[in-house]
Amino acid sequence: MRRPSQTSSEDSFPNLKVMCERQDSGSSQSSSCSKVPGRSVEPADSMLELIPVLVEQVAQMEVVNPEVMRVTPVFRALEQFARALRAESAGDFYFKSRQTERISTFWSHSWHGGHWKKILAIITFYNGTAAVALALLTGVLVMVLFCFGTLPGIDRGWYFSLQWSCWSTCSGFVVASLAMIFWRPQTGIFLDRICISQNNERLKTDAILSLAGLLKHSDNMLILWDPTWTQRLWCLFELAAFLKSKKKTSGQHLIVRPIFMGPLSTLAFLTFFAMAVPITTAPVNNIRSVVTLMGAIASSFCAVAFPTASTIRSYFRDLDTMKLQLLSISVDSTRSSCCDQKHVTRSGGPMICDRKIVKECLKIWFGSESSFEDTVRTEVLDILNRDLTEKVFSTPWALGVTSPLILAFMDVSASWTHVNNEWKEEMWSHPAIALLLEGLVLWLLFVPPTKDLLILLLRLARRRPRSTCLELLKNAMVLGTAAVPVLLVIVAYAITRFADLVVFDAENATLRAVSFGCCTLLIALCNFLLQLGLKALLQRPGW
Repeated sequence: MRRPSQTSSEDSFPNLKVMCERQDSGSSQSSSCSKVPGRSVEPADSMLELIPVLVEQVAQMEVVNPEVMRVTPVFRALEQFARALRAESAGDFYFKSRQTERISTFWSHSWHGGHWKKILAIITFYNGTAAVALALLTGVLVMVLFCFGTLPGIDRGWYFSLQWSCWSTCSGFVVASLAMIFWRPQTGIFLDRICISQNNERLKTDAILSLAGLLKHSDNMLILWDPTWTQRLWCLFELAAFLKSKKKTSGQHLIVRPIFMGPLSTLAFLTFFAMAVPITTAPVNNIRSVVTLMGAIASSFCAVAFPTASTIRSYFRDLDTMKLQLLSISVDSTRSSCCDQKHVTRSGGPMICDRKIVKECLKIWFGSESSFEDTVRTEVLDILNRDLTEKVFSTPWALGVTSPLILAFMDVSASWTHVNNEWKEEMWSHPAIALLLEGLVLWLLFVPPTKDLLILLLRLARRRPRSTCLELLKNAMVLGTAAVPVLLVIVAYAITRFADLVVFDAENATLRAVSFGCCTLLIALCNFLLQLGLKALLQRPGW
């Protein structure tokens, strides 16, 4: 990755042209150049004399010009369909940034990965929490309105007159979608293409020389990871500079987010919404319609689950490749545009080699080049491996993408509020309260451990077989194994429908809900114990 290099003193250097891959708008990321005005281009040999001066400037980890310490709000980077994040989009976006004294989050990314995946990853990362929170609040609000008879219901053909609600599910989805699109996160981030001037060569060069200093003054570093990230010289340089500054400054945090999580999160949320809609709207006038409904839900889920399983298994294979790359890492093996172009600009002039500058900086920061490579093989590998395996599929993420389920339970619960209006005497035994409790039990106690089990199984089965048929069979085996706890929960739900009659010889919906909660806890405990065994298996060589 190529950035223009220039010191703060214009008279210190002869004129030179260097490529600027990091913030270039072209697909090759190497069309932007920077030069010191007023001098002719020197031969390549004279450029070598500049390297020690440039190295000294970069390795100091200071900002050479306060004007280049800039941030832009996240929403500005996403404007015009995230034009600034699309490599093929031309233009200068410097006007979207402003000068600051501190950078909240430094974005580290490769311009060689899928840009739409990256855009979706950023949207879900910054807007996802707000979208889910607003959806849940909206769901609660319309549930209360329906309970008080303010909103109308629909007749689904139930065996006695019952008006069903679908307001929480539908309004929650609409609000979540609008929030994902129109929420304007104000976090001040450093995005190279916006915060580095494309037209002012002086500011551009000062920004490149200040890169390590910018990282030093960043509270967080967000790595938007894809398989090309670990292959790029400047990406590893950014991580090295951040780790170096992190040792000197407390309170800095490293966040790693794989870009494929954007499409995956969106697809998962849409899938669970598609499952929730028939739960709240489909006719339930007889047993056949209920069976048909369950079959349709299961079929649609399988249609999405198979490609999703293949995607996650492929992701874990990419992590294996990343580990091999980092274990055999050397600065010479990474890719940089200057070396790809044989150190010759498009106009035929000489180009300074980034690799030589980076090597000397690493020697100053880590003592030697081999010491940095050892750090990559140990500390960096541990950080990326931990964050990309354990912190990606987190419990908050799982609760967010499955939030349509609890919205559906809100609707079902609200629908039963009018069955028995004697709330004062029978509030805690009312079916509406019991249904809402059962929904919370499923969402909070069952979804997280089942997600953990599924991810572990996919990680164990990550190797790709030789044929497509075996690939489908492998996915079916993994999904079938993960479906066992789901089937157990369904059986437990059916059995606990009679718990109140067996224990108290009287109907009590809350007792049924408590019995179901206990069964769910037991299944979650079994899930946890199975996960311990699978994790121990993953520690063995060859897994």
